[in-house]
Amino acid sequence: MAEIVAETERMILRRWAEGDVEAWLEHLNTPEVTAHLGGIRTPEEVAEKFEKMARAWEETGFSFLNVAHRDSGVFLGTCGIARIESDSAPEALRGAIQVGWQLRADFWGQGYAVEAARAVIEFGFDRATDDVIYSQTSQDNRASWRVMEKLGMRRRPDLDYDDPNYPAEDNPTIIYAVTRADWQSLAGMKVA
Repeated sequence: MAEIVAETERMILRRWAEGDVEAWLEHLNTPEVTAHLGGIRTPEEVAEKFEKMARAWEETGFSFLNVAHRDSGVFLGTCGIARIESDSAPEALRGAIQVGWQLRADFWGQGYAVEAARAVIEFGFDRATDDVIYSQTSQDNRASWRVMEKLGMRRRPDLDYDDPNYPAEDNPTIIYAVTRADWQSLAGMKVA
């Protein structure tokens, strides 16, 4: 089994392993899940994404992770942190760390995204030296920005931007953020 990076009450977050691409294609590469993420990708694009995540882990020590149900091992989706690379993003965001998630539709609305993202933010503040972790989504993706609010992230409308890599209905990209100090207060723990 691949290296376990974090565990929660209901989930294991681990690095990707052989065979995970197939689970991604089956459960995350669907019209419903990709509705605000630019749509379905080809298997080649997904394979390229996996290569990019592996490179990021080797170069930075963090990336997006496989999220599996703790008891059954069922693939739930992905959650992780990565550097913001969009050329369309404001200068203040380029290279900053973002947290993100993508869960299979049959597990939506059960608190898994919040639970996984909490573990990833904790990991992010432990692993990276950045004092802010951002999250971004389409203004129309209400479910995603509700997760951000449940995480204690604050809306940053001054950093919103239009991303030409996404269709008009998925613009603008809206930004939320949590600082290391706020996370320490919210989580009631000391974050290194």
